[in-house]
Amino acid sequence: MKQTQQWSAALYDGRHNYVARYGGALLAWLNPSAGERILDLGCGTGDLTAQIAQTSAEVIGVDANAEMLALAREKFPSLRFVQADAMALPSFDCPFDGVFSNAVLHWIPDLTRVATGLARSLRPGGRFVAECGGAGCNAGITGMLARVAGEHGFAFLDTGHFRPLTEIVAPFEAAGFRVTRTEWFPRDTLLDGPDGMLNFLRMFRRGCVVGISEAEQETLFAETVARLRATHLRADGWHADYTRQRLLCVRM
Repeated sequence: MKQTQQWSAALYDGRHNYVARYGGALLAWLNPSAGERILDLGCGTGDLTAQIAQTSAEVIGVDANAEMLALAREKFPSLRFVQADAMALPSFDCPFDGVFSNAVLHWIPDLTRVATGLARSLRPGGRFVAECGGAGCNAGITGMLARVAGEHGFAFLDTGHFRPLTEIVAPFEAAGFRVTRTEWFPRDTLLDGPDGMLNFLRMFRRGCVVGISEAEQETLFAETVARLRATHLRADGWHADYTRQRLLCVRM
C-alpha cells in the first residue's frame, strides 16, 4: 500500500518554523546574487524563498502542496509560487542558475526523477544545493511510533526516506551532476512548547499508520509521547533526534 505524507500548513508555520530557521544557514552554500534565477524546490510556506529574494535574485518557489502554497502567497504576495511535484517538474521559460532545497529530499521516493528534472531545469554550470534528513533521522521517535502501532495491530509504513549520503549522491551523478561538497551532522532539535512532541507527530508522522481513523491516530500519538518521555523530554522541553546532510553539486 502506498502511503502519502499529510501536511498542515498552519501547524508547519506556527509550531515548526525551526525547519526554515535552521535551513537559512544553507543559503551560504547557495550564495545567490543579484540577477540570478533561482528555484526554491519544496518551498513550503515561502520563508526561505523570501530570503533568497532579498538578495535581488529572481526566485520561484515550487511545492506540491496547495495549502502550503496558499499560505506562502498570502505571506509573500510579490513572489511567484508554482504548484508542482518535484518528481515531475514543469518546463520553465529559461534555465535556472541555481536550485535550492531545504528539508525536501527525504520526502521524495524517487530521486532519479528529481535529478533528471533538475538537470533539465539548470543551465550548464548551474548549482543544486540541498539539505535533508540523514540516515537514522528521528529514528527514536519513528521507531517508538512503529512499535506502538504494531502492538495495537496496525501496519506502519514510513513516509520518510532517510537515506545514507551515497544513495543521495548517486542519482545526481548519473544525471550529469558533479558533486563538489557534502556534509553530514547530527542536530538535536528543541521542539516548540510543552506539546512539542505531540505536534511533531501530528506534523511529520500523519499518514504513517495504515487504515486508522483520526481518533485512533491521536490515541497512538498520545501513547507514543508517553513512552518517549524517558528519552526525549529534558529540563528545557521535548527534543527530536535529527541528523542532517548537505549536498552541493554542479550541472555539467
